[in-house]
Amino acid sequence: MMYADLIDQDDFRERLVRLGIPVDQNVDAEHCCRQLLNWLAQPQGASSLPQAKALVHELRQQREILLPDVARAIDQYLVPVLGR
Repeated sequence: MMYADLIDQDDFRERLVRLGIPVDQNVDAEHCCRQLLNWLAQPQGASSLPQAKALVHELRQQREILLPDVARAIDQYLVPVLGR
């Protein structure tokens, strides 16, 4: 497996931004998760919930290519709220 195939915090952030979720530049995976949850809690972010759940499901299916920090942040912050 090539290193470029791994999903790091920048890839994770980019996926969130593509969903229309505002995430600050140069933040770690934990901060991305917290920003996602804050966005979903806002009235304008509620419509992003189905896409966020789908993304979490997709990333958990690709666990073998998630960097450990990204996997840990998703498990700690997103799975309890967005489900398995």
